[in-house]
Amino acid sequence: MIDTIYFFASKTDICNIFHGIEQQFDIKYCMTEADREAGGEMPQMEFDTIDEIADDCHAVHQIQPFYLIAPKTQTMKRYRQALKGRDDIERYRMTYTENTNSVMFKGMRKHEDLTYDYYIHIARNLETEFSGELFKKLVREVKKNCVRIKYSTPIHIGKDMYRRKDVLVFSGERTGCFTLTETDEVKEWYRSPKVREFADKPFEEQLSFLRDVFCGKELKDYRDEEKNFTEDYQNYRVAMSGLWGIRDLSRLKEVFGLFDDDVRVPSPMAMTAMEYLCEACVYAASRQKPDGIGILLEHLRYIPEKGYHCGCEGIVRILSKKKYRERFQESLAGASEDTQVLVREILQSF
Repeated sequence: MIDTIYFFASKTDICNIFHGIEQQFDIKYCMTEADREAGGEMPQMEFDTIDEIADDCHAVHQIQPFYLIAPKTQTMKRYRQALKGRDDIERYRMTYTENTNSVMFKGMRKHEDLTYDYYIHIARNLETEFSGELFKKLVREVKKNCVRIKYSTPIHIGKDMYRRKDVLVFSGERTGCFTLTETDEVKEWYRSPKVREFADKPFEEQLSFLRDVFCGKELKDYRDEEKNFTEDYQNYRVAMSGLWGIRDLSRLKEVFGLFDDDVRVPSPMAMTAMEYLCEACVYAASRQKPDGIGILLEHLRYIPEKGYHCGCEGIVRILSKKKYRERFQESLAGASEDTQVLVREILQSF
């Protein structure tokens, strides 16, 4: 069973989820951190209903709100933390270590200049009879009160928030920033208007930009532009990441024209740009079952001679790995004679 779940939710969504929980479980919400001024009253750290804390779960200016959900009758252990150089404040904390019979509930703080709503994280650290049952019910309530969006990792968005999807930019630590199209496709969102404009350009124009990068017309000082996260560097990331999502494999013919053994430009990941192209093309082809790998192999002939080592050899080397080996061998057996000859020559060179 899963032990953590992330979802986007408005205050209305959060209340809908937890009102159902409160009807079945006698629980309390325990703040994990609170400050008291020296000599002042002890701050309230335990609450009986979600309505008492729902606003705090969305507070932009506070420390990210973090609660433990525990049985109402359970005595919660907390300790006082000395703050260096602050004799006027006492800080109190509750932790999982002393309160394992609980489930974590955390609201994620977002950038103030984004159009955003709220990202929620619920998890169980150690399973007890109580935390196991509560977490299972929470997962059911989240799924019941959310719309599931298909993505590399499924995204759950509260139904109230989903009604406003056309005006929201969602931001989460596991999803990055994105918007939803009318058909619920996830579209990566960029802070810079110029980068968003570039991301909407046709595939051919983005490939043309990559070609300019590889021949030195753009990103002439790659490391400096990477360090400063310039708009051109962001455009490079956009164009490169778009290769992983290729669905029309006939476009591989255009992508393969970019391979060049003399190009030494880095990629946004810990590999060269040419290695990145190989990985992205193999991934895109492998998603197209059952013939994607076969189509990829037939397109190898479009890789120019100057890109033979980084392109042809690079792709076959990836396909030879355990992850793809079986499908690679099946596709090769059904390939044209010319393709079989080319691939076998490459394999013999390893």
